[in-house]
Amino acid sequence: MYLKHIVSLFILIFILPTALIAQYIDTLDILPDADYSLEQVRTTHKKNFTPYRQGMRFEKEAYWVRFVGNNPSPYSQKVVVFPFPMFRNELYYYDYAQKNWVKVEAGMEVYTGYRRNNIHPITLQGGRQDTLYIKIKTAPLLGQTHQANVSMYIEPLEKHLAYEAWKWLWWVVTMGVMSAFFVYNLYIYWVFRDLAHLYYLLIVASGMLYITGLEHYFNVFWQARYYQIEPLKRGIYHVDINSLCMHIGIVGVMTGFVHFTRHYLQLAYRLPTWDKGLRIALWALAGSMLLSDALTFSGLYYVDRITGFPKNLLTLGIIVGLLGAGILAYRQGYKPAQYFLVANAFPLLLMMVLAVYFSLYVNTGLVAITSNLALLSQALTFAIALVARVNMLKEELKQKQMEAQALQNEHEQMVSRNRFIELENEYILAEIALEKNQKEELQAKLEANQRELTSNALYMYQKNEMLTELQKQIERLSTKSNQSKEAFKEIKAAIQNNLNLETDWDKFKLHFEQVHPDFFKDLLAKCPSLTPYEMRLLAYLHLNMSTKEIATLLNINPDSVYKAKTRLNKKLENVGI
Repeated sequence: MYLKHIVSLFILIFILPTALIAQYIDTLDILPDADYSLEQVRTTHKKNFTPYRQGMRFEKEAYWVRFVGNNPSPYSQKVVVFPFPMFRNELYYYDYAQKNWVKVEAGMEVYTGYRRNNIHPITLQGGRQDTLYIKIKTAPLLGQTHQANVSMYIEPLEKHLAYEAWKWLWWVVTMGVMSAFFVYNLYIYWVFRDLAHLYYLLIVASGMLYITGLEHYFNVFWQARYYQIEPLKRGIYHVDINSLCMHIGIVGVMTGFVHFTRHYLQLAYRLPTWDKGLRIALWALAGSMLLSDALTFSGLYYVDRITGFPKNLLTLGIIVGLLGAGILAYRQGYKPAQYFLVANAFPLLLMMVLAVYFSLYVNTGLVAITSNLALLSQALTFAIALVARVNMLKEELKQKQMEAQALQNEHEQMVSRNRFIELENEYILAEIALEKNQKEELQAKLEANQRELTSNALYMYQKNEMLTELQKQIERLSTKSNQSKEAFKEIKAAIQNNLNLETDWDKFKLHFEQVHPDFFKDLLAKCPSLTPYEMRLLAYLHLNMSTKEIATLLNINPDSVYKAKTRLNKKLENVGI
């Protein structure tokens, strides 16, 4: 179908030169409307039409315009009429087949299903001139100080459809390519969760929104009608749903581009000043766009035209900043910067051209093509950067996997080492428990020996004390009786011998050394001049025995024990004990 229209376009231009070509209608008659019907305009008020002259101030809410459609071809031909102003227009032409007048409505207030909302398709009879009538709504222009013009433009329907088919094909191809990139990178983002791909998705989606608005396809997809106008001396400016979507698309593209660049080039770490500047410029652009649209579309004040120049300058500045950041990152030796520059230099330059165009309002038909090329090239070249980034992510992932494997091995070694330490600790605890049991046994034996030693010492003390008392009694008896003196002397000698026996001391020393094995050895090592008597005295003192008990065991007076202790302390002090 589209190929047919394209071929028809070439036929109209080169093969059928006698057919109607696109032309402006200069001869127009105009009549202020007063709720006239078409019949009244054709009959009653047909003489009230006056020739239209360029430039007029509209004083009525609507005007009737009469003009002649000329078809030099001998065949009937379908054409489209573009009237201006284009708020809401009603075009009437006579259909010779149905033999009645046909009304065709179009304009910004009317949903026609066409991309361009001021199209009136009609049929002109061959070889004759037809008078056409159109009722033009001019209510939005009432009270304006600036003059406005009424114009009429006619072109063959085949030529128009061929052009529209080409526009539609170009839009479909652009949307198809960008949609394919969007779906693919959506999958990549789902796999890697990389923010660079997320911002790329924002760029692609916003770019599709921008192109659709730029090509006015929301007039086809969106039946709701809304617009705002500003009449000026140079013409009538207007914004509609397409303009709003274009602005949203611009903000989305620039937001995605800035954050993609910040994330891709790590500007917060490498170029913090540029990072901050880009974020400020982006906030300024988004804020001015939102404020401008809010004021303009609310009808409070038409500021879209006023803020157009600064907004485009901000856009231009952001683009220059993005290129500058890429160049600086490349000069710093950051490897991904070269992929960024290769991928984005061309689309950024095209976007700069668009920014300059919209800043200077250059009248050229290349705007749509340049926009599509910019966004298409951006989608294509971004893929280069993202493929490079995916490869980098794969390398990083491989490196992370190797590091994870190394950590896993290290973890396993640590687990094995911990297990070995646990086993070793269990062995040590078992040894400690064993030693504790042995120590408890030794402690019990020590305490038993200590008790036996104390018991032996007490026994020796009691025995010597008894013998001493017995000796005293014998002495008293011997003084009272002179009989058997010899027998008493023998008994006294036996007791004395029993008191001087070393057998008890040897037995005591044996038990003492079992409890305190190194006691006498350490004393002799520190003080070699100690006598056996002093060694014995120190043993009794070590057991905390009293002076009386020691005197009884040594068979001496308590005073002698005290003096011996004094001499012994001095001797020990001299050797530092």
